Amino acid sequence: MSRDDSKRKLSWREIDKLKDQSGFSKIRRKLERSEKSVYKEDPKAKEKYLKKLEKLFVNKEELEKQTFIENLHKSYGTKNFKKLAKEFVEKYGIPDDWRTLLLFLDLDDRKLVISALEKLKKDFPNRNISEKQGILSKLKTLALTSKDEIIGFKVEKTLKELTL
Repeated sequence: MSRDDSKRKLSWREIDKLKDQSGFSKIRRKLERSEKSVYKEDPKAKEKYLKKLEKLFVNKEELEKQTFIENLHKSYGTKNFKKLAKEFVEKYGIPDDWRTLLLFLDLDDRKLVISALEKLKKDFPNRNISEKQGILSKLKTLALTSKDEIIGFKVEKTLKELTL
């Protein structure tokens, strides 16, 4: 037996199919396959998937707290904000999130402002430079605009203690 006999010969139909598959169609198929694998490796899609997965395992109380914080941020600057802030503190205590603490500095309630200030001061070393700059600028503004002398004094004292 020769080498040619062992190989199966292609029919004319199979030869036509091979001709129809131009180089472009092969490249297109490869791209489609690679796009499917890229979708699996896409960081945004992966992040979205992980958030959905995390929601399944998140404590229900923690989820309620997060939605409450979102509502606080949305209501900032409205009449309802002070009421929501007091409600939040009664239910969950002073927030740990520095952005929310900055919102609490604009309240009229001296006790809440001072406790938010203390928490910011304690957490200040853990912040990056841009966050520190934001906190310092907010404190400087508060020191200049505060109507309450005690709050103004505490803010100025805190500003002297905090440095970049």
